[in-house]
Amino acid sequence: MRRRALRTGLAVAALAGSALAPTAAFAADSHSTRTASSADPSTARCTVVKEDSIGAGIGVRMTMRPQGPSVGFLDPVDGPITRLGTLDRSRPALPQGAGIDVEILNPYGSTPQLLAKTNGGNDGLYGLVDFPRLPKGCSVDKALVIKQCTVVKSQDIGAGTEARMTTSPQGPSVDFYDWADGTRIARLGTLDRAHPKLPDSAGIYEEIVEPNSWNPRLKSKTEGGRTEYAFFDFAKMPKGCPLR
Repeated sequence: MRRRALRTGLAVAALAGSALAPTAAFAADSHSTRTASSADPSTARCTVVKEDSIGAGIGVRMTMRPQGPSVGFLDPVDGPITRLGTLDRSRPALPQGAGIDVEILNPYGSTPQLLAKTNGGNDGLYGLVDFPRLPKGCSVDKALVIKQCTVVKSQDIGAGTEARMTTSPQGPSVDFYDWADGTRIARLGTLDRAHPKLPDSAGIYEEIVEPNSWNPRLKSKTEGGRTEYAFFDFAKMPKGCPLR
């Protein structure tokens, strides 16, 4: 994709009166990168900003920090394009009605990219723009990734029992609760990758099927006799979340 810089010679942001050195230098005819300032010195040191063009007179300000990537849209004359808002982990792509296709790929990883198509129809071509790399000694906040990518689904499995089915980058897990008073049924323990099935002595049948896959399911049977097994899907992690 053809790219051009929106501005050249960006000033380096200052922190507490001291200039921060740019983390990388780029040719003026391609794009520019600078360090962003912040009230938190550690955040400032690990935050880099890159400005580029995605075509059709639209520029982007791409920010990379340990908390993840973000994108703001710019008009080279009028400044921020507020109608397009900001992209980040919680909103990685523009809606269909935006008029252009733009999406952050791999938003929870260390090397995200911006996928963009500004020309409609079959004539437009998608292009990829790399986010700036985090400075040496900085890394993506893995604990935050796990927190943002963890989702919980409550499921009535019968016999007065609720299964709380958790999906995270570390895999699926299940805890069991009394449906009436909400107390955890400690004797059933927790199901996860290392312990995907309840023992026969539990009195009910509960098993995580395919615990290492993107689509695990809970196989359940809380009544005896010829009652058939029930299968419950785990909730999906947000788009772009990793599975380890």
